[in-house]
Amino acid sequence: MNSIEIRDLNFSYGENQILKDINLEIKEGEFVVIIGSNGSGKSTFIKNLLGELKPQTGYVEILGKNITDYKDYHDIGYVPQMSVAQKIAFPITAREMVVLNLYSEFGFFKFAKAVQYKKADEILEYLGLLEHKNKPINELSGGLQQRAMIARAMINNPKILILDEPTAGVDEASRHAFLKSIQKLNDDKNLTIILVTHELDEVMEFANVDSTYEIQDGVLVKKFKGGEKC
Repeated sequence: MNSIEIRDLNFSYGENQILKDINLEIKEGEFVVIIGSNGSGKSTFIKNLLGELKPQTGYVEILGKNITDYKDYHDIGYVPQMSVAQKIAFPITAREMVVLNLYSEFGFFKFAKAVQYKKADEILEYLGLLEHKNKPINELSGGLQQRAMIARAMINNPKILILDEPTAGVDEASRHAFLKSIQKLNDDKNLTIILVTHELDEVMEFANVDSTYEIQDGVLVKKFKGGEKC
């Protein structure tokens, strides 16, 4: 089964065409990397994939359903760029931020219960963050912040994880730990992963990538599959 299927996708801002005839199939459990220079269309691609933008032509299907009609958003985990975590100004701990992704389960009074905090602690422990759970998220290092963002995305046990340049601006050791965490999720949970990054060589060193694509002037070009260059 395909986790993601994109057919003949075109997207424009006014007369400026950003994505051109994008076609892509990603099977369940695959680890796919997408690269591209600034302004190539990577962010627009992610927004179309998440349903935040609607293509002019073509379609995106997630787990067999058109994204425009998609309701099961708990099946999709999303980790934005690190700057999102850094912009959190109010005091919130790593544990509180993670459990907020279970908001729909909080009940009438909209407060997390013991069962939700238990889920948060389990995923934090899985990602090696339990000792940091009561620390303010904006006081953690960049690498720990991003691992906490993964925990937040994973608390709903999604089938697909989408990451948008998650290690930009993070030190080398933290990037390596982050990539190992992603690979662990792929291995242990058969999680489908789409990683947008500038750091291809490092990803290839620390993760078992199935396919790599590059967005060149809005066109998606396959660069690597199953150990061989295309």
